[in-house]
Amino acid sequence: MRLSSAALIAVVTSSASSYISSFQLQHGLTQRRNGAAMERVTSLQAFKLKEGETKNMFEGPAPLVKERDACGVGFIANTKSGEEFGTHKVLQQGLTALDCMEHRGACGGDGISGDGAGIMTQIPWKLFSEYRSENCPKPGVGMVFLPQQEDRRNSVKEVIEKVCEANELEFLGWREVPVDPSALGPQARDAVPSMWQMFVKAPKRLDDDEETRDGFERTLYLVRRRILVELEKAGLKWEDANSETYFASFSSATIVYKGMVQGCVLPQFYKDLQDEDFTTKFVIYHRRFSTNTNPKWPLAQPMRVVGHNGEINTLVGNVNWVKAREKSKALPECELEDLVDAENTDNIVMMCNTQDVPNVLEPLVDLGRSDSANLDAVFELMTKSRHRAPCALMSLVPTAYENEPALSNNPEIVDFYKFHGGLLEAWDGPALLVYSDGKSIGASLDRNGLRPARYSITSDGTVYMMSETGVVDLEESDIVQKGRLGPGQMINVDLATGEFKDNIAIKSEIASRHPYGEWVKKGRKDVTKMTFADDRLYDDATTTFAQGTFGWGLEDIGMQIQDMAGSAKETTYSM
Repeated sequence: MRLSSAALIAVVTSSASSYISSFQLQHGLTQRRNGAAMERVTSLQAFKLKEGETKNMFEGPAPLVKERDACGVGFIANTKSGEEFGTHKVLQQGLTALDCMEHRGACGGDGISGDGAGIMTQIPWKLFSEYRSENCPKPGVGMVFLPQQEDRRNSVKEVIEKVCEANELEFLGWREVPVDPSALGPQARDAVPSMWQMFVKAPKRLDDDEETRDGFERTLYLVRRRILVELEKAGLKWEDANSETYFASFSSATIVYKGMVQGCVLPQFYKDLQDEDFTTKFVIYHRRFSTNTNPKWPLAQPMRVVGHNGEINTLVGNVNWVKAREKSKALPECELEDLVDAENTDNIVMMCNTQDVPNVLEPLVDLGRSDSANLDAVFELMTKSRHRAPCALMSLVPTAYENEPALSNNPEIVDFYKFHGGLLEAWDGPALLVYSDGKSIGASLDRNGLRPARYSITSDGTVYMMSETGVVDLEESDIVQKGRLGPGQMINVDLATGEFKDNIAIKSEIASRHPYGEWVKKGRKDVTKMTFADDRLYDDATTTFAQGTFGWGLEDIGMQIQDMAGSAKETTYSM
């Protein structure tokens, strides 16, 4: 179908008056106007009201239309102090910062429960020494929310153990997380899961993968998604708030402690956080504020790789595009059985269409989840498919790179964004994202830049990044560098070397790994202006039906479509 600008404007203006009639008809109202046109719309109507329904329009996913948040988030990283496993001081500073973010979080009606608070850290190997050995120094550790009822919990545990053993993960044992329920408010206590940690040994086939541990991490990732499918098959899924099974983390590098609590309550509830043996090189902390949604233990953050302040306002399109891109992938179901072989798990992560195999792996994205959970799922998938964390985030949440003076001396960064712009649609906020895959830690603002993000580096090599300054007391004489993130900017700390890289340094390093500019020149085809017929293709009724089907309202037609057709460019908005 081709329409000239003049023809499109004619369609838009002539059909606008009949839009209300179509809208009323779809809502079951009986008012009639323009009988002939209305009868035609009636014959084209796609959805009829079911008995008892008053409307059947899709208003959008609840996480997008009913949830808004403006949380407190940040990280602390010090790879130079302490021994191999870091220090307890880093954890203490992170908990202090979390407590000082209380004004950015929401409190329950009981005055104690909260929308959510949590931390992500390096796995505290000193604390878990009894589960380590010479031939298994770093097992996989799962932080699992299990049902409160003992019989349900035991049934879930049995399935988890069976799935692990079926995938060559030697089960080392369960550890009940020491908690103090008396620290919780009534609302949080009513819904609190039973907190457990599980330990598994890497499959023998992955012994040569010890240096990078990528294969082991992929196996843990895929087994986690398989477990949730097997639990549903076994009928072990309940609607009770305290009977949900949820993996806060399952990794050999990072662990997440979180809950439906205020920041100050988190270390009171989780006794591990008070233990001197809990040492780490980094901590990501997050205090959640969300309106128009009920708090839940799994919704607290950080997620498995991301702590997110803001919202993803392009969520519906992002999820739909992910599903569409998955449809273009094809991997025989028989190849989904081996979740251990490093090459095979690499293929599964990159080539599996999870929408078609819900009986094998949990689907990657789902509009029933929150925007943060969907973003975290896609980001986590990319970090498991040989993308470094900053590379994955640059692809998902790009900066506004066109005609950007700050990038004039770095054409490789522009080429990176041009190349990935044809592969992925931007996940736009406003959003501040703090991330870690266990190898590096960092933060990035989306291109709107509407969330505060400041950082300081002290003389002992510690990097502090926070939603606002003052959450950690620092002596001004100890600070050797400080700054803030602007729209689309990023910082990154390598957790192995401790090297800090600012926006240009980390992006240039990532963009220089491949000849993106050459790939763009070879693969891109520019679309030039074309001539279009002036004849109109559709009458009023058909046009109105099509507009309603695709969710166009009068504002869309008058402000966007008409302007785009007349000016031959995308409409520019101002908030």
